[in-house]
Amino acid sequence: MTDDEIIKRLQEHHAGELPPPTPPEAVAELEAAVGHPMPPLLKRIYLEVANGGFGRWGGALSLTEYTDDPPTLEAYSEWAKGYGPDYPTSVVPLLTWGCAIWSLVDFSTPEGRMWGWDPNARCLRHALFPEDFTLAERLTGWLEGRDAFPEPPSRTNCSSC
Repeated sequence: MTDDEIIKRLQEHHAGELPPPTPPEAVAELEAAVGHPMPPLLKRIYLEVANGGFGRWGGALSLTEYTDDPPTLEAYSEWAKGYGPDYPTSVVPLLTWGCAIWSLVDFSTPEGRMWGWDPNARCLRHALFPEDFTLAERLTGWLEGRDAFPEPPSRTNCSSC
């Protein structure tokens, strides 16, 4: 799907259920904190479609205080602080799958390379992992009914995993 098709499908899928679009200042504040621009598709979704609430089970975080979940900037700060010095600072939480499983987006890649977090499958040191697809591919899969949880790569030699 093209970016335009994804935008249209998100609007159709969530018709009447989404919060209004995000104020541009909230996007700029998050980009400044991360040190990278938001991937263009994600930026369009936040500015043209909704301030969170899109995606699987309407789980995408808001950039402002719109929902009960913490805004993205607060969640990002907690991730970076909690994970420690090895946290890739360009990786930003996007939505939860439940059971402590998350999808995250890498702001250092224009296509929005996806990352997963699954502490149920790995030790905390290896719970964060890059995935083999982009934000557009993740959203297209979801819109087409393919709801695959983030899947960690094969086991490492780590005795804690």
